Amino acid sequence: MRKLSIIATLLLPLLLVSCFKDPNFEPGGGESGPQTQPGRLPDHEVRNVMIMYSAGFNSLSRPLTVDLGELEEGFVPNASTRADNILLVLSRHQVSDDSTPVAPVLYRIYKDREGTVINDTLLQWDKTMQATDPALMEEVFRYAREHFPAKGYGLVYSSHGSGWIPDPDRATKGESVLSLGQDSDTGRVHEMELYEFVDAIPYELDYVLLDACFMACVEVAWALRDKTPIVGFSPTEIMSDGFNYQTLAKRLIGASEPDPLAVCEDYFAQYIAPEQRNPYASITMVDTRKMDPLAEVCRTLFEKYRTSIAALRTDQVQTYFRPRRNPWLDHLFDLRDMLVKAGITAEETAALNQALSQCILYERHTDYFMTLPLVNVCGLSVFLPSSGNDFFKSYYKEHVAWNTETQLVE
Repeated sequence: MRKLSIIATLLLPLLLVSCFKDPNFEPGGGESGPQTQPGRLPDHEVRNVMIMYSAGFNSLSRPLTVDLGELEEGFVPNASTRADNILLVLSRHQVSDDSTPVAPVLYRIYKDREGTVINDTLLQWDKTMQATDPALMEEVFRYAREHFPAKGYGLVYSSHGSGWIPDPDRATKGESVLSLGQDSDTGRVHEMELYEFVDAIPYELDYVLLDACFMACVEVAWALRDKTPIVGFSPTEIMSDGFNYQTLAKRLIGASEPDPLAVCEDYFAQYIAPEQRNPYASITMVDTRKMDPLAEVCRTLFEKYRTSIAALRTDQVQTYFRPRRNPWLDHLFDLRDMLVKAGITAEETAALNQALSQCILYERHTDYFMTLPLVNVCGLSVFLPSSGNDFFKSYYKEHVAWNTETQLVE
Protein backbone atom coordinates (compact mmCIF):
# COMPACT_ATOMS: atom_id res chain seq x y z
CA MET A 1 0.00 0.00 0.00
CA ARG A 2 2.21 2.73 -1.27
CA LYS A 3 1.87 6.19 0.08
CA LEU A 4 -0.33 6.46 3.12
CA SER A 5 -2.83 9.04 1.87
CA ILE A 6 -2.96 12.21 3.96
CA ILE A 7 -6.23 14.14 3.68
CA ALA A 8 -4.55 17.48 3.23
CA THR A 9 -2.60 16.17 0.27
CA LEU A 10 -5.60 14.60 -1.34
CA LEU A 11 -7.55 17.83 -1.12
CA LEU A 12 -4.97 19.77 -3.11
CA PRO A 13 -6.60 20.97 -6.32
CA LEU A 14 -5.07 19.15 -9.23
CA LEU A 15 -5.36 22.33 -11.25
CA LEU A 16 -2.66 23.96 -9.17
CA VAL A 17 -0.05 21.36 -10.00
CA SER A 18 -1.04 19.94 -13.35
CA CYS A 19 1.00 21.52 -16.10
CA PHE A 20 0.47 18.90 -18.77
CA LYS A 21 0.38 20.24 -22.29
CA ASP A 22 -2.33 17.71 -23.01
CA PRO A 23 -4.15 16.82 -19.77
CA ASN A 24 -6.32 14.24 -21.50
CA PHE A 25 -3.26 12.52 -22.95
CA GLU A 26 -4.70 12.42 -26.45
CA PRO A 27 -2.18 11.39 -29.10
CA GLY A 28 0.06 14.32 -29.90
CA GLY A 29 0.87 13.35 -33.44
CA GLY A 30 4.60 13.67 -32.85
CA GLU A 31 4.50 17.29 -31.69
CA SER A 32 8.20 17.31 -31.06
CA GLY A 33 8.84 16.48 -34.69
CA PRO A 34 11.74 14.29 -35.64
CA GLN A 35 13.37 14.69 -32.23
CA THR A 36 11.10 12.00 -30.77
CA GLN A 37 12.57 9.53 -33.25
CA PRO A 38 16.27 10.26 -32.80
CA GLY A 39 17.67 7.30 -34.66
CA ARG A 40 20.56 5.24 -33.39
CA LEU A 41 23.23 7.18 -31.59
CA PRO A 42 26.77 7.21 -32.91
CA ASP A 43 29.14 5.31 -30.68
CA HIS A 44 30.83 8.46 -29.40
CA GLU A 45 27.56 9.90 -28.09
CA VAL A 46 26.09 8.89 -24.75
CA ARG A 47 22.88 9.54 -22.88
CA ASN A 48 20.70 8.13 -20.13
CA VAL A 49 17.01 7.30 -20.14
CA MET A 50 14.81 7.61 -17.05
CA ILE A 51 11.47 5.79 -17.14
CA MET A 52 8.88 7.09 -14.70
CA TYR A 53 6.21 4.41 -14.35
CA SER A 54 3.15 5.81 -12.58
CA ALA A 55 0.46 3.16 -11.98
CA GLY A 56 -2.19 5.33 -10.39
CA PHE A 57 -5.57 4.04 -11.44
CA ASN A 58 -6.37 3.50 -7.77
CA SER A 59 -6.74 5.37 -4.49
CA LEU A 60 -3.42 7.13 -5.12
CA SER A 61 -4.52 8.84 -8.31
CA ARG A 62 -4.43 12.37 -6.92
CA PRO A 63 -1.09 12.15 -5.07
CA LEU A 64 0.54 10.51 -8.08
CA THR A 65 -0.83 13.20 -10.38
CA VAL A 66 0.67 15.79 -8.05
CA ASP A 67 3.98 13.93 -8.32
CA LEU A 68 3.97 14.22 -12.10
CA GLY A 69 3.25 17.93 -11.85
CA GLU A 70 6.21 18.32 -9.49
CA LEU A 71 8.36 16.29 -11.87
CA GLU A 72 7.76 18.92 -14.55
CA GLU A 73 8.54 21.72 -12.11
CA GLY A 74 12.02 20.30 -11.59
CA PHE A 75 14.71 19.47 -14.11
CA VAL A 76 13.40 18.78 -17.61
CA PRO A 77 15.92 17.80 -20.32
CA ASN A 78 16.23 19.57 -23.63
CA ALA A 79 15.71 17.85 -26.96
CA SER A 80 18.11 19.80 -29.12
CA THR A 81 20.63 17.02 -29.75
CA ARG A 82 20.61 13.25 -29.81
CA ALA A 83 22.94 13.24 -26.81
CA ASP A 84 20.32 14.86 -24.54
CA ASN A 85 19.09 12.63 -21.75
CA ILE A 86 15.55 11.27 -22.06
CA LEU A 87 12.64 11.47 -19.62
CA LEU A 88 9.79 9.06 -20.36
CA VAL A 89 6.58 8.72 -18.36
CA LEU A 90 4.07 5.88 -18.39
CA SER A 91 0.89 7.13 -16.76
CA ARG A 92 -2.50 5.65 -16.02
CA HIS A 93 -4.50 7.62 -13.45
CA GLN A 94 -8.16 8.05 -12.69
CA VAL A 95 -9.86 11.02 -14.31
CA SER A 96 -13.08 11.05 -12.30
CA ASP A 97 -13.74 7.68 -10.69
CA ASP A 98 -12.91 4.03 -11.10
CA SER A 99 -15.90 3.42 -13.35
CA THR A 100 -14.36 5.41 -16.23
CA PRO A 101 -11.56 3.53 -18.01
CA VAL A 102 -8.54 5.58 -19.05
CA ALA A 103 -5.94 4.66 -21.64
CA PRO A 104 -2.37 4.11 -20.42
CA VAL A 105 -0.08 6.58 -22.16
CA LEU A 106 3.67 6.72 -22.68
CA TYR A 107 4.95 10.22 -23.28
CA ARG A 108 8.23 12.06 -23.37
CA ILE A 109 8.79 15.24 -21.33
CA TYR A 110 11.29 17.75 -22.70
CA LYS A 111 11.86 21.46 -23.18
CA ASP A 112 11.62 22.94 -26.65
CA ARG A 113 13.89 25.70 -28.00
CA GLU A 114 11.84 28.36 -26.20
CA GLY A 115 12.07 26.55 -22.88
CA THR A 116 8.45 25.39 -22.87
CA VAL A 117 7.80 22.02 -21.24
CA ILE A 118 6.32 19.64 -23.79
CA ASN A 119 4.49 16.36 -23.14
CA ASP A 120 4.81 14.44 -26.38
CA THR A 121 2.62 11.35 -26.61
CA LEU A 122 4.53 8.37 -28.00
CA LEU A 123 2.22 5.43 -27.36
CA GLN A 124 -1.38 5.07 -26.26
CA TRP A 125 -2.98 1.75 -25.48
CA ASP A 126 -6.60 0.66 -25.44
CA LYS A 127 -8.57 1.83 -22.39
CA THR A 128 -9.00 -1.77 -21.29
CA MET A 129 -5.23 -2.18 -20.82
CA GLN A 130 -3.99 -1.83 -17.26
CA ALA A 131 -0.67 -0.35 -16.20
CA THR A 132 -0.05 -3.40 -14.02
CA ASP A 133 -0.24 -5.77 -16.96
CA PRO A 134 3.30 -7.22 -17.20
CA ALA A 135 3.01 -7.30 -21.01
CA LEU A 136 2.41 -3.55 -21.11
CA MET A 137 5.30 -2.86 -18.77
CA GLU A 138 7.63 -4.97 -20.89
CA GLU A 139 6.46 -3.16 -24.03
CA VAL A 140 7.40 0.17 -22.44
CA PHE A 141 10.93 -1.03 -21.76
CA ARG A 142 11.39 -2.47 -25.24
CA TYR A 143 10.03 0.69 -26.87
CA ALA A 144 12.43 2.82 -24.82
CA ARG A 145 15.47 0.85 -25.92
CA GLU A 146 14.40 0.60 -29.57
CA HIS A 147 13.55 4.28 -30.03
CA PHE A 148 15.96 5.88 -27.58
CA PRO A 149 19.27 3.98 -27.70
CA ALA A 150 21.35 4.98 -24.71
CA LYS A 151 24.19 3.92 -22.49
CA GLY A 152 21.86 3.34 -19.56
CA TYR A 153 18.24 3.04 -18.46
CA GLY A 154 16.66 3.45 -15.05
CA LEU A 155 13.22 2.96 -13.52
CA VAL A 156 11.21 4.91 -10.96
CA TYR A 157 8.06 2.95 -10.13
CA SER A 158 5.23 4.63 -8.24
CA SER A 159 2.10 2.87 -6.99
CA HIS A 160 0.85 0.65 -4.17
CA GLY A 161 3.11 -2.08 -2.86
CA SER A 162 3.49 -4.83 -0.28
CA GLY A 163 6.89 -6.34 -0.99
CA TRP A 164 6.65 -10.04 -1.79
CA ILE A 165 3.44 -10.57 0.19
CA PRO A 166 0.32 -11.91 -1.53
CA ASP A 167 -3.26 -11.31 -0.46
CA PRO A 168 -4.46 -14.78 0.65
CA ASP A 169 -8.15 -13.98 0.25
CA ARG A 170 -7.69 -13.13 -3.40
CA ALA A 171 -5.12 -15.82 -4.06
CA THR A 172 -7.43 -18.58 -2.86
CA LYS A 173 -10.03 -17.29 -5.33
CA GLY A 174 -7.59 -17.64 -8.21
CA GLU A 175 -7.14 -13.89 -8.58
CA SER A 176 -3.87 -12.01 -8.98
CA VAL A 177 -2.32 -11.10 -5.65
CA LEU A 178 -0.72 -7.95 -4.34
CA SER A 179 2.98 -7.39 -4.45
CA LEU A 180 3.63 -4.29 -6.52
CA GLY A 181 1.34 -1.87 -8.33
CA GLN A 182 -2.44 -1.71 -8.52
CA ASP A 183 -5.01 -1.06 -11.25
CA SER A 184 -8.63 -1.03 -10.10
CA ASP A 185 -10.73 0.22 -13.01
CA THR A 186 -14.35 -0.93 -13.34
CA GLY A 187 -13.90 -3.48 -10.60
CA ARG A 188 -11.02 -5.29 -12.35
CA VAL A 189 -8.34 -5.10 -9.71
CA HIS A 190 -4.99 -6.27 -11.06
CA GLU A 191 -1.78 -6.29 -9.08
CA MET A 192 1.54 -7.75 -10.16
CA GLU A 193 3.24 -10.39 -8.15
CA LEU A 194 6.90 -9.73 -7.51
CA TYR A 195 8.12 -12.34 -9.97
CA GLU A 196 5.84 -10.89 -12.69
CA PHE A 197 7.34 -7.45 -12.11
CA VAL A 198 10.87 -8.83 -12.33
CA ASP A 199 10.13 -10.86 -15.46
CA ALA A 200 8.64 -7.79 -17.18
CA ILE A 201 12.04 -6.04 -17.10
CA PRO A 202 13.68 -7.36 -20.31
CA TYR A 203 17.20 -5.99 -19.81
CA GLU A 204 19.47 -4.75 -17.04
CA LEU A 205 18.72 -1.32 -15.62
CA ASP A 206 21.16 1.04 -13.90
CA TYR A 207 18.79 1.44 -10.97
CA VAL A 208 15.28 0.65 -9.78
CA LEU A 209 13.66 3.08 -7.34
CA LEU A 210 10.39 1.89 -5.83
CA ASP A 211 8.11 4.64 -4.56
CA ALA A 212 5.75 2.11 -3.02
CA CYS A 213 5.11 0.91 0.52
CA PHE A 214 6.90 -2.02 2.20
CA MET A 215 9.22 -2.83 -0.72
CA ALA A 216 12.56 -2.92 1.15
CA CYS A 217 12.44 -6.65 1.77
CA VAL A 218 15.50 -8.82 1.42
CA GLU A 219 13.25 -10.98 -0.78
CA VAL A 220 12.65 -8.08 -3.20
CA ALA A 221 16.30 -7.06 -3.38
CA TRP A 222 17.34 -10.64 -4.10
CA ALA A 223 14.69 -11.04 -6.81
CA LEU A 224 16.01 -7.94 -8.61
CA ARG A 225 19.69 -8.85 -8.47
CA ASP A 226 19.86 -9.92 -12.14
CA LYS A 227 17.90 -6.86 -13.31
CA THR A 228 19.73 -4.00 -11.60
CA PRO A 229 22.72 -3.36 -9.36
CA ILE A 230 20.95 -0.64 -7.37
CA VAL A 231 17.57 -0.74 -5.62
CA GLY A 232 16.15 2.11 -3.54
CA PHE A 233 13.02 1.41 -1.48
CA SER A 234 11.32 1.74 1.89
CA PRO A 235 10.70 -1.07 4.40
CA THR A 236 7.72 0.81 5.89
CA GLU A 237 4.79 2.64 4.42
CA ILE A 238 5.45 5.83 2.46
CA MET A 239 3.63 9.08 3.13
CA SER A 240 1.53 10.44 0.28
CA ASP A 241 4.19 12.93 -0.86
CA GLY A 242 6.39 10.02 -1.89
CA PHE A 243 9.82 10.80 -3.31
CA ASN A 244 11.01 14.35 -3.86
CA TYR A 245 9.82 14.71 -7.46
CA GLN A 246 11.08 18.26 -7.85
CA THR A 247 14.68 17.04 -7.59
CA LEU A 248 14.19 13.50 -8.94
CA ALA A 249 14.99 14.04 -12.63
CA LYS A 250 17.89 16.35 -11.80
CA ARG A 251 19.50 13.55 -9.80
CA LEU A 252 18.92 10.85 -12.40
CA ILE A 253 19.28 12.59 -15.79
CA GLY A 254 20.52 16.08 -14.90
CA ALA A 255 24.15 15.06 -15.25
CA SER A 256 26.23 12.59 -17.21
CA GLU A 257 25.69 9.85 -14.60
CA PRO A 258 22.56 9.04 -12.57
CA ASP A 259 22.80 9.47 -8.80
CA PRO A 260 20.16 7.24 -7.16
CA LEU A 261 21.83 7.74 -3.77
CA ALA A 262 20.99 11.45 -3.96
CA VAL A 263 17.35 10.52 -4.64
CA CYS A 264 17.28 8.51 -1.42
CA GLU A 265 18.96 11.36 0.47
CA ASP A 266 16.47 13.89 -0.92
CA TYR A 267 13.60 11.61 0.05
CA PHE A 268 14.68 11.41 3.66
CA ALA A 269 15.62 15.08 3.88
CA GLN A 270 12.15 16.25 2.92
CA TYR A 271 10.59 14.29 5.79
CA ILE A 272 12.95 15.60 8.48
CA ALA A 273 12.73 19.20 7.31
CA PRO A 274 11.52 21.60 10.05
CA GLU A 275 8.40 22.51 8.07
CA GLN A 276 7.37 18.88 7.55
CA ARG A 277 3.99 18.16 9.16
CA ASN A 278 4.31 14.38 8.77
CA PRO A 279 7.92 13.59 9.71
CA TYR A 280 7.89 9.86 9.10
CA ALA A 281 10.15 8.02 6.68
CA SER A 282 12.46 5.09 6.11
CA ILE A 283 14.68 4.47 3.10
CA THR A 284 17.23 1.84 2.12
CA MET A 285 19.50 1.50 -0.90
CA VAL A 286 21.02 -1.88 -1.74
CA ASP A 287 23.79 -2.99 -4.07
CA THR A 288 22.37 -6.30 -5.29
CA ARG A 289 25.78 -7.35 -6.66
CA LYS A 290 27.04 -7.66 -3.09
CA MET A 291 24.25 -9.75 -1.61
CA ASP A 292 25.88 -13.16 -1.94
CA PRO A 293 27.76 -12.89 1.39
CA LEU A 294 24.49 -11.95 3.10
CA ALA A 295 22.73 -14.95 1.60
CA GLU A 296 25.58 -17.22 2.70
CA VAL A 297 25.52 -15.94 6.28
CA CYS A 298 21.74 -16.15 6.46
CA ARG A 299 21.65 -19.67 5.02
CA THR A 300 24.01 -20.84 7.77
CA LEU A 301 22.12 -19.03 10.54
CA PHE A 302 18.69 -20.09 9.33
CA GLU A 303 19.77 -23.71 9.48
CA LYS A 304 21.51 -23.47 12.84
CA TYR A 305 18.74 -21.50 14.57
CA ARG A 306 15.73 -22.93 12.77
CA THR A 307 13.98 -24.06 15.94
CA SER A 308 14.61 -20.76 17.72
CA ILE A 309 13.37 -18.74 14.74
CA ALA A 310 10.23 -20.83 14.53
CA ALA A 311 9.54 -20.23 18.23
CA LEU A 312 9.78 -16.43 18.05
CA ARG A 313 6.65 -14.51 18.95
CA THR A 314 5.69 -11.66 16.65
CA ASP A 315 5.84 -9.19 19.54
CA GLN A 316 9.51 -10.04 20.13
CA VAL A 317 10.84 -8.81 16.79
CA GLN A 318 10.98 -5.34 15.23
CA THR A 319 8.18 -4.95 12.70
CA TYR A 320 7.86 -2.60 9.71
CA PHE A 321 4.06 -2.55 9.66
CA ARG A 322 1.63 -0.86 11.98
CA PRO A 323 -0.26 -3.65 13.80
CA ARG A 324 -3.90 -4.24 12.99
CA ARG A 325 -3.84 -1.96 9.95
CA ASN A 326 -3.82 -4.65 7.24
CA PRO A 327 -3.56 -8.15 8.71
CA TRP A 328 -2.22 -9.82 5.57
CA LEU A 329 0.86 -7.55 5.74
CA ASP A 330 1.81 -8.60 9.26
CA HIS A 331 4.81 -10.63 8.12
CA LEU A 332 7.47 -7.93 7.55
CA PHE A 333 10.06 -8.07 10.32
CA ASP A 334 13.62 -6.78 10.60
CA LEU A 335 16.11 -9.29 9.23
CA ARG A 336 18.86 -8.64 11.75
CA ASP A 337 16.56 -8.33 14.75
CA MET A 338 14.91 -11.66 13.91
CA LEU A 339 18.26 -13.43 14.07
CA VAL A 340 19.47 -11.55 17.15
CA LYS A 341 16.26 -12.43 18.99
CA ALA A 342 16.73 -16.05 17.88
CA GLY A 343 19.95 -16.08 19.90
CA ILE A 344 22.85 -15.78 17.46
CA THR A 345 26.23 -15.21 19.10
CA ALA A 346 28.22 -11.97 19.19
CA GLU A 347 30.61 -13.39 16.59
CA GLU A 348 27.72 -14.37 14.34
CA THR A 349 26.14 -10.95 14.80
CA ALA A 350 29.39 -9.34 13.70
CA ALA A 351 29.47 -11.52 10.57
CA LEU A 352 25.86 -10.64 9.81
CA ASN A 353 26.53 -6.93 10.29
CA GLN A 354 29.52 -7.16 7.98
CA ALA A 355 27.43 -8.81 5.26
CA LEU A 356 24.68 -6.22 5.66
CA SER A 357 27.14 -3.34 5.49
CA GLN A 358 28.58 -4.71 2.25
CA CYS A 359 25.28 -4.57 0.38
CA ILE A 360 23.35 -1.77 2.14
CA LEU A 361 24.75 1.44 0.69
CA TYR A 362 22.38 3.79 2.51
CA GLU A 363 19.84 3.46 5.30
CA ARG A 364 17.96 6.13 7.20
CA HIS A 365 14.80 6.10 9.27
CA THR A 366 12.95 8.37 11.63
CA ASP A 367 12.45 7.24 15.22
CA TYR A 368 8.81 6.46 14.49
CA PHE A 369 6.67 5.83 11.49
CA MET A 370 3.51 7.39 12.83
CA THR A 371 2.72 5.16 15.84
CA LEU A 372 5.30 2.48 14.98
CA PRO A 373 8.64 2.73 16.86
CA LEU A 374 11.65 2.05 14.63
CA VAL A 375 14.32 0.90 17.07
CA ASN A 376 16.06 -2.33 16.02
CA VAL A 377 16.29 -1.53 12.33
CA CYS A 378 18.80 -2.70 9.73
CA GLY A 379 16.76 -1.45 6.74
CA LEU A 380 15.67 -4.78 5.27
CA SER A 381 12.61 -6.77 6.24
CA VAL A 382 12.20 -10.53 6.05
CA PHE A 383 9.40 -13.04 6.49
CA LEU A 384 9.05 -14.24 10.06
CA PRO A 385 7.93 -17.87 9.67
CA SER A 386 6.03 -17.90 12.96
CA SER A 387 3.84 -15.04 11.70
CA GLY A 388 2.52 -16.99 8.73
CA ASN A 389 0.00 -19.75 8.22
CA ASP A 390 0.34 -22.70 5.84
CA PHE A 391 -0.69 -20.54 2.87
CA PHE A 392 2.12 -18.04 3.40
CA LYS A 393 4.72 -20.70 4.06
CA SER A 394 3.71 -22.60 0.94
CA TYR A 395 3.74 -19.44 -1.19
CA TYR A 396 7.13 -18.49 0.22
CA LYS A 397 8.60 -21.86 -0.68
CA GLU A 398 7.15 -21.87 -4.20
CA HIS A 399 7.53 -18.26 -5.35
CA VAL A 400 10.27 -16.49 -3.37
CA ALA A 401 13.78 -16.90 -4.77
CA TRP A 402 15.40 -15.74 -1.53
CA ASN A 403 13.96 -18.80 0.18
CA THR A 404 15.26 -21.07 -2.57
CA GLU A 405 18.72 -19.67 -1.85
CA THR A 406 18.65 -19.58 1.96
CA GLN A 407 16.00 -22.12 3.05
CA LEU A 408 14.37 -19.93 5.67
CA VAL A 409 11.25 -22.03 5.20
CA GLU A 410 11.89 -25.71 4.52
